[in-house]
Amino acid sequence: MPILAWNPATTPTELHAALGELAVEYPVRPGQGDLAVTFERIAGASCTLSRRGATATIRYGQVNLALRAVAALLAGVVADGGELREDAAVARVGIMLDCSRNAVMQPDHVERWLRRMALMGCNLFQAYTEDTYEIPGEPRFGFQRGRYTQAELKRLDATCRRLGIEMVGCIQTLAHLEQINRWPEYRDSCDYESVLLEGEPRTYELIGRMLDSVGACIGSRRIHIGMDEAWALGRGKHLDRHGATPKFDILTRHLARVEAMCRERGLQPMVWSDMWFRLGSEHHDYYDPKSVIPPAVAAAIPQDLTLVYWDYYHADVGFYRDMIARHRALGRPVSLASGIHTWGRLWYEHPETVAKAGPCIDAARSEGLDELLFTMWGDDGAACDFDSALAGLAWCTDRCFAPARGEVQVPARFRAVCGADWAAVTGAGELGNSRYTAALWDDPILGIIANGGLPKDLQWERIGFAMAAIRDRLDAHAVETGGGDLAHARRLADVLARKIALRAQLATAYAARDRAALGAVSAAALALVPAIEDLAASWRRGWMRRNKPQGFEVIQLRMAQQAERHRELARRIGELLAGQVDAIPELDERCPRPGGAGVGSWRNLASGSVSV
Repeated sequence: MPILAWNPATTPTELHAALGELAVEYPVRPGQGDLAVTFERIAGASCTLSRRGATATIRYGQVNLALRAVAALLAGVVADGGELREDAAVARVGIMLDCSRNAVMQPDHVERWLRRMALMGCNLFQAYTEDTYEIPGEPRFGFQRGRYTQAELKRLDATCRRLGIEMVGCIQTLAHLEQINRWPEYRDSCDYESVLLEGEPRTYELIGRMLDSVGACIGSRRIHIGMDEAWALGRGKHLDRHGATPKFDILTRHLARVEAMCRERGLQPMVWSDMWFRLGSEHHDYYDPKSVIPPAVAAAIPQDLTLVYWDYYHADVGFYRDMIARHRALGRPVSLASGIHTWGRLWYEHPETVAKAGPCIDAARSEGLDELLFTMWGDDGAACDFDSALAGLAWCTDRCFAPARGEVQVPARFRAVCGADWAAVTGAGELGNSRYTAALWDDPILGIIANGGLPKDLQWERIGFAMAAIRDRLDAHAVETGGGDLAHARRLADVLARKIALRAQLATAYAARDRAALGAVSAAALALVPAIEDLAASWRRGWMRRNKPQGFEVIQLRMAQQAERHRELARRIGELLAGQVDAIPELDERCPRPGGAGVGSWRNLASGSVSV
């Protein structure tokens, strides 16, 4: 990788802090180097990089484009005499990182991500924090959840500003607050489960403190206040106190009050848009083309409120364009959020991201949207190695700035920016199939998925072969961690391949009451325990490298359960072979309807009982 030299005397001042921050990890230096880089500010929203011998010139219209050009030089994708042009058809591009579902990324690791984001062209960052940020005077808000302190948020905001990235506060002010409902001091302000109680003074006292805390830490006056997926709105205490009330009315009143609180503090709020479209749908479907938002409700939406249209699931450009038009018809600013698929997964899923984020990006460009956000959720315990999602970000940003080029430069850029092998990281993507995650969490005796069978389009044998193939391919990449821990991915694939094979052997041997085969299954179950424990240790190393420690206890509980339940399987087989029992009842109980347990969800697969 060449050492890039820049001249502080001739480089625009707006780049100095960013280039200095990149120098923490990359060979970008003021003074002498292998390649002298000149920066020129131009009008517009494009960037041209040209290279002649040992010099390069970057003519840029936005700071994020200049930093993408730096990455191109580090990656060596522009030959001597060559030229590269990119454009920012979408002015603001960035990520929303889920820091609320157990994994709260450590500030120093977030800073590593921010440097990579800057080199990929990102200029927007949101850390999604439901209750994982400090509120002075609220000691149980985010208690033992790894919450960010105010000092940590200020540190991240400062790093973002150095890199030309806008950090936007991202919280919840209506739903997704079930974690605080466990504490007595918040129960009076909760309507039902995760939803706050509209009209309750304590609710707005708490929201005021939320806004004050985030507003004091983050320089941007824009703030994401959530309000999505408020399924239980008006169904709990609100129903008891006020009777049945139209949800549109509750939502409108609550939003008006919170929006006014934002304006009082000089904050410019944005919200997820789904509740309006759901409430206008007969089926409560966000994407229902027949959804009708009453004119009076639409008129009550604050004029300057930004509506964030999130959509991670459609593969048709036309669908996105139609939904953008329906949002714009409400007469409010519109932002678009796609997804880099990490949630409910063990690894980033590249094919799903390409299929769904690709057309979303194309729609954002063609419709002239100002802002595009890529969410990275951690549903079901944040089991995913989030660093593997950097591959998804590399692909998505390249699609944003140079869609006609395809992904020919992505592997080299990914290697230069993340220090990882593109083919290896994305090739492990089948680990990221959320349905395959079921094979890891499924109890080896109960077999809530295995005993009922898989959905028709999946077969255990096929999954096992796929996992074995991934395991074998990753042998040559055991030391790479820059784009996800590939040694950990190999361990995952190995345990999955062996566990699936064990399940197939168990079913066959038990049905035939083949004593020799049952004995072999018992031995294989015990032999799998050290591999499970080794995987748990690998998981711990990666988690502690990336995240705060709180939340990892959930993964440890799950892996300890798997180890002990495989020991229990061997015990049960031993009792059967010894004549102490004449059957293993769990193996006799089968469900004729496959795939009905919520594939991928640990809670649905760990037990059929209510104590989980």
